[in-house]
Amino acid sequence: MTTTATPIAPGLTGRNVLVTGIADRASLALAIAKEVARQGATPICTGLGPGDEDDALSERARDHLRTSFETFCKTVETDLGPDVPRLACNLASDASLARLVETLAERGLEVHGVVHSVAFDRTIRAGESVPLLETPREAFLECMDVSAYSLVALLRELVRGGRLAAGASAVALSYIGAERVVSHPYRNVAVAKAALERIGRELAYELGRSHGARVNVVRFSPYGDSRAGGAIPGLREAVARAEASAPLGNASPEALALEVAHLLHPGNAATGEVRNVDGGLHLLA
Repeated sequence: MTTTATPIAPGLTGRNVLVTGIADRASLALAIAKEVARQGATPICTGLGPGDEDDALSERARDHLRTSFETFCKTVETDLGPDVPRLACNLASDASLARLVETLAERGLEVHGVVHSVAFDRTIRAGESVPLLETPREAFLECMDVSAYSLVALLRELVRGGRLAAGASAVALSYIGAERVVSHPYRNVAVAKAALERIGRELAYELGRSHGARVNVVRFSPYGDSRAGGAIPGLREAVARAEASAPLGNASPEALALEVAHLLHPGNAATGEVRNVDGGLHLLA
């Protein structure tokens, strides 16, 4: 099958980009949402929040979801404006994903771009990390579900609900720890990120054939300012080492956002790739 170049429209004007994983103002997903908006797209932002499937949770857990969603909504409104859609979605829940797609359909929103920026690993807590050999099965599977399989679940639901536009593009975020053992503890989630990268390649083939859609993965520099990154022991030291040793220093969230936005552009024929936006850190032994 010959790939024919499609004329590239200016920027991302007129396109809807579903951005997952915004937790607060330090989230990488927020930097990406701001960049796609700058280039003319309408970001559709999702954050962890309460849902009908939460009845079995403790009151403390439900309070956490409500607080998380309030912070997410305030962040999106402050940085992107009050008119940007803000939707609750738990990517590990099929019911929540179905509700998300129903809401998109009710609002007449078709999705031209998807940003997957979600991971969860309960073996990392408050600066402590559990060795992989001691990781319980439940924690391993939960991490794999949220951090990797959720990309499959999200794109499948968008396809089934008729919300994924022909020629759409999806980009998932990963890290060099998916390939290498890194200096700071990144064990259980590293395995999940490796799976995410393999999932990206497989979906690139399947969705390319069926919908002319593209799927790529971008590995970013060590980043310790986000809520998740701040919990990883030794990550801030890894940031300092990357800044000192990478050819271009540690990459910024804005640099990541530019590359993701580029991959979301219509007419771009890159798919099934794992790209590095890390200032060249991946070149070092």
